[in-house]
Amino acid sequence: MRLLAFVLVASVVLAGVAVAGKRDWIGTAKCGSCHPKQLASWLKTPHATTAKRFAAKPSTSPPARCLACHGTGDAPAGTAIAVEVGCEACHGAGAAYAEDDIMRNVPVARALGLADASTPALRTKLCMTCHARQTKATFDPLAPVHPVIK
Repeated sequence: MRLLAFVLVASVVLAGVAVAGKRDWIGTAKCGSCHPKQLASWLKTPHATTAKRFAAKPSTSPPARCLACHGTGDAPAGTAIAVEVGCEACHGAGAAYAEDDIMRNVPVARALGLADASTPALRTKLCMTCHARQTKATFDPLAPVHPVIK
């Protein structure tokens, strides 16, 4: 098993970092099937209700420039799969690392695209890709995004 993990990580590293395409996004519901407590907590956040911000013009899709931060997917360069700041908007497109045996092996999952948000500094760096812009909401980079009560 360790040899397999090593070979997998080495292959990813030697091949370079892959850019996720639309086919690599699995969606928030799929993530929530294994992480139900995180999903339930996330559903109570503004990230989950992003679509409401664009409700004034329901017949049109939000501009790609908006979906870069208010969507999940490849926007603005490509298509957004959802108008929500879903799991993969922060954690990375999940198709390559979502399988249970891979997800449990954190170094392999990270090598396959799972974003490292394990420390406050890493979370802040990740969050600031969108929250560095002026927003109406108060933003505390050290606050948990979706606190889970155990």
